[in-house]
Amino acid sequence: MSCPRCGFSEPGPVECPRCGVVFAKLGRSPRAAPVLPQETPSPRRRLSRLDAALLVAFVAAGAVIVSRWTRPPAARREAARSTAGAPARPSTRSERVPLEAPSTTSAPGSSAPEPVPPVPVEPAVLPPPTAPAGPPASALPFADASAYRSLVEAVGARAPIESSQVDQAEALLARRAEVPEVSRMVEEVLELAAEQAGRRGQRVDAARYRERAAELLPGSRLAWLRLVAGHEANGDWREAEQAARRGLSALPDESALHLALARALVQQGRDEDAADVLRRRLASRNDEAARSALARLERELQSVAGFGRRASSHFDVRFEGRADAALGTALMQVLEDKYAMLARTLDFEPDHAIPVVLLPDETFRSATSAPAWASAFYSHGDGRIRVRTRDLTAGFVPVDLERTLTHELAHAFIHARTRGAIPDDVNEGLAQYLSGRRLGYRLDPARAVVRDGRMNVDDFYDSALSFVEYLLGRYGQTALNDLLKQAGETGSVDQAFRRAFHQTYDETRAEWIKQLQ
Repeated sequence: MSCPRCGFSEPGPVECPRCGVVFAKLGRSPRAAPVLPQETPSPRRRLSRLDAALLVAFVAAGAVIVSRWTRPPAARREAARSTAGAPARPSTRSERVPLEAPSTTSAPGSSAPEPVPPVPVEPAVLPPPTAPAGPPASALPFADASAYRSLVEAVGARAPIESSQVDQAEALLARRAEVPEVSRMVEEVLELAAEQAGRRGQRVDAARYRERAAELLPGSRLAWLRLVAGHEANGDWREAEQAARRGLSALPDESALHLALARALVQQGRDEDAADVLRRRLASRNDEAARSALARLERELQSVAGFGRRASSHFDVRFEGRADAALGTALMQVLEDKYAMLARTLDFEPDHAIPVVLLPDETFRSATSAPAWASAFYSHGDGRIRVRTRDLTAGFVPVDLERTLTHELAHAFIHARTRGAIPDDVNEGLAQYLSGRRLGYRLDPARAVVRDGRMNVDDFYDSALSFVEYLLGRYGQTALNDLLKQAGETGSVDQAFRRAFHQTYDETRAEWIKQLQ
């Protein structure tokens, strides 16, 4: 197959990794690539120099692999941590999404970048809780050494952490704060307790454990970054901002905290404040990550420099020039009408104003690198809806743009409600349904089957809509709203489906496919 836009030979099922085109929005699926005749090499009678070089390389690689895997397990784990690292923060996406198809804005795991960088820089890579090495035998008396060992073993085994163990760890720290291994053990116990609380859907408890770690160990870079990352994962950007500021008061030279503060400000639509944070960082120290983040942020600021503005409690609309003032007003009215409809339907309102930016053709392309066919999109990264004003008349919003805005605004509502913990088919199907699309026929069950983790793009969008229509017909809008609420509260797709529909996500999909047959 090849991309219908750039001709790339391996475009994937949903979007092209080279140019970023989403085939569903383009209205075309990848076309079959031409089959080129392959030249059959003639047989060789003796080993060439290239063959000999390759043979030597393979032998050397084999030796490296053998030496690596004959090392002790602990050494292998340490080597893996030093090269790979851990995810920056706990993912709020579903733990079981069988489709490799995206929402209308981006594909999970896709190599194609979002049209606008979602944040100034990627979050720091944070390691999972690990058991620290034991202190010297003389550092702790017998009773404390016994308590220390039991807590370290619990962390190493990732066993359930009880509140009594947290109290025990804090008491040990109070007695033996001078022993570095004890401080690290307490930090890891609190992080493991936070992770486990988060998996149970107890977000407040998870934040409390990370907050406690930062209070007890204000000099720990990792404690502050984990606290910020926890707020980021929950979409609590005001809390993330405050945590980053407090962390910088304790560790004023920590680069990752400056970047985290800038990220939190961008997510709140405070781009100028974020740029000031990065400029102050660069004024005090040469920080390449901050320099790169500032350059990207300044490009975004330049793209909206001098723009007019319309603001309400629900939206912050920016547009270029006086000529678009009437269009900005008309667009604001459409957005407010659609907002009211979605709030009634979903029984939910986002807790922040949604930024909307109107960009003319040239600015839209240069600022976003979006494909030529795109008219609007919502970015999960920075929570903004960007609209291209091509062929728009002042004071008039075409019907097709109204539907597109409703679709993207629905994604904004769903993301705010679920914090991203929703399968792509439910996300995309619900956005289509809320924007007025209906399937209008009974889906062939063969089109709903995922093969090798891949799916035809048209089948994905149609089956996503069919699945949501089934959920609404079987359980009703109230139950679907409860699903979104539970997803946001628990961060788990299966927990949300069990609470809303009394079965897992996979079981619900299987039930839907069965009734198609």
